[in-house]
Amino acid sequence: MQCPVVSGYVTARLQAQDNINPPNTSGPPNGLAVIFENVGNTAFSVLLRETDDRSVSGTRYTLPAAVGSFPVYVIPGGYVPMACDTSRPFLEVFCTGTTTGQLRMQIDSLRRWTEMGFAKDDPFYPPQLFQAKTVPGPLT
Repeated sequence: MQCPVVSGYVTARLQAQDNINPPNTSGPPNGLAVIFENVGNTAFSVLLRETDDRSVSGTRYTLPAAVGSFPVYVIPGGYVPMACDTSRPFLEVFCTGTTTGQLRMQIDSLRRWTEMGFAKDDPFYPPQLFQAKTVPGPLT
């Protein structure tokens, strides 16, 4: 998955395509191996958070890192591998730094994660990413 990161905003949401009932607190079904890669030219820091529902008002929890620690600070052209455990069905990428950038994130998990969309009135999504911009046409 590739997404922009904007300081103070969530720019990616993922939903698990399975249910864990009851939630397992350890073991392979809940484990994530994540690689955060900076494909832009500015350094940034991000958190990987989880939540129980898709609403914007739900409680968010920073994932407990089995290896490494959050927030993850990624320099331009760099990458940071992490190991985490999750028990909730939704993940979010939240930028904690003071800059913007481009993130490529790879998840290796027994659970299948799919990217979700955002609504324009979502207070956690940066408005500058959905506002229309005019692009000059080709020279004729």
